[in-house]
Amino acid sequence: MMTNNAADQLLFGNNSESEIDQPEKPFKKWKILIVDDEEGIHAVTEMALSRVRFDGSGLQFLKAYSGQEARRVLAEHEDIAVVLLDVVMETDDAGLQVADYIRYELGNHSTRIILRTGQPGQAPEEKVVERYDINDYKEKTELTYRKLYSAVYTALRSYRDIVALERNRAGLEKVVNATTSILQESSMQSLAQGVLEQLAALLYMDQPMLLAEYEGVVAEKDDDGISILAHTSQGNKEHSIEYDFGIRAQIQQALESKTDVVDKDYCVRYIANKNGVETVLYMAGKQPLAISDQRLLDLYCRNVAVAFENVRLNSNLRETQKEIVYALCELAETRSRETGNHVRRVAYYSRLMAQSLGLDRLQCDQVFLAAPLHDVGKIGIPDAVLNKPGKLSGDEWTLMKTHTTIGAQIMKRSRQPVLQAGAIIAEQHHENWDGSGYPHGLVGEQIHIFGRIVALADVFDALASKRCYKDAWALEQIDNFIFEQSGVKFDPALVEIYRARRQAFIDILERFRDRPNAAKQVV
Repeated sequence: MMTNNAADQLLFGNNSESEIDQPEKPFKKWKILIVDDEEGIHAVTEMALSRVRFDGSGLQFLKAYSGQEARRVLAEHEDIAVVLLDVVMETDDAGLQVADYIRYELGNHSTRIILRTGQPGQAPEEKVVERYDINDYKEKTELTYRKLYSAVYTALRSYRDIVALERNRAGLEKVVNATTSILQESSMQSLAQGVLEQLAALLYMDQPMLLAEYEGVVAEKDDDGISILAHTSQGNKEHSIEYDFGIRAQIQQALESKTDVVDKDYCVRYIANKNGVETVLYMAGKQPLAISDQRLLDLYCRNVAVAFENVRLNSNLRETQKEIVYALCELAETRSRETGNHVRRVAYYSRLMAQSLGLDRLQCDQVFLAAPLHDVGKIGIPDAVLNKPGKLSGDEWTLMKTHTTIGAQIMKRSRQPVLQAGAIIAEQHHENWDGSGYPHGLVGEQIHIFGRIVALADVFDALASKRCYKDAWALEQIDNFIFEQSGVKFDPALVEIYRARRQAFIDILERFRDRPNAAKQVV
């Protein structure tokens, strides 16, 4: 029990060393939990510390009058900075049980615990400090205002530093995880959107994301001007980024100065890139960025710069591969006089089936890029055979079938994944599920999934298109043929995908149709 003299000192001690006269910053207050079964101790403690400021913020007092009540408050508030804890309350060791609950049940090693006891014999200091991870031990009879202030101030400093270290550790972990995540993106738009989402999670990781208010933009500048790659916002943001001249002006300033632009309400990070493309990352929020946040942002942006450059390089390589593929295909098309968009339609049908089958993104991309190469071997077939309007003779058919192995031989020597996939497709797209196909008579899953996919895509488009030797079929006839050939010519699983996604096939056919009425749709 505290003496009147001690209480007087607590109430009226010298305040000259406190931060009472400092203005309070608009941040949340430091939570102090007072646990004591005497109402007077609560009143005296709160009065003594009510005007104290630490790091620009005041104190918020939470109260508990028993160990059980303290547990409830602690469970409801994860961000309590300091607990002023009495030992003897409803039981002789109620306070020690609360300390044990904080450290071992909640796993909370950040909150600072100051034990206050009027009966030191009940809780010997050495044992208590060691066993219960107590940060300070005070006897109530000696706890003057000055000592209470010093103890709380020191505890707050420790709590702030521990939380900052933990936040930085968690932040660095998030930077690593976020970088790993965004490096998996293959397009600039998806990468940029992922960058903003990960950055928001990083900067507002200690706040409920639904309550955070922020706005982020990734923009880039090239010879064609400034374009918005991605935009995200949370909170009361009703305007369109396309018409927010304030944000555009801040982005323009960073691009013109080629430096970061940092203000209390926003920051724009300039990310220099090669190949004449410059990228900026804009982030604004209701809460100003702390110095530690700025450091995490710097680290994140350095990793993001590498990610953007890698995606651009991959994109350029992808476009180069696509140009090579279509150049080869157009050469084959010119010789065979087939419909100009045949290879494009086959590519889209193939990707549609690959995605529906659940292949991963890399495989879907490969089959999309490689499918147009399925007939590239026709460049080795004589014109008289390739463009013969009537039925081929036995020898001519034998020669025509060699386009599969010719195409495979052309591409097998390449180490590029797309051309390797093209070699597989060229060689196997005429193999049949029942083993009756050519050139090797493969059966079922002996046929590579790429070959099986393109086999169905190629036949669908060939039947739906007019060729030198036939007219286009009606869609009802095509349906009947494909369904009849399930388990014979085609993989049954792919036939079921065709059945389920038939309208998507038709949409692709219409989108890239060469001539009107090349195939009649039967409703």
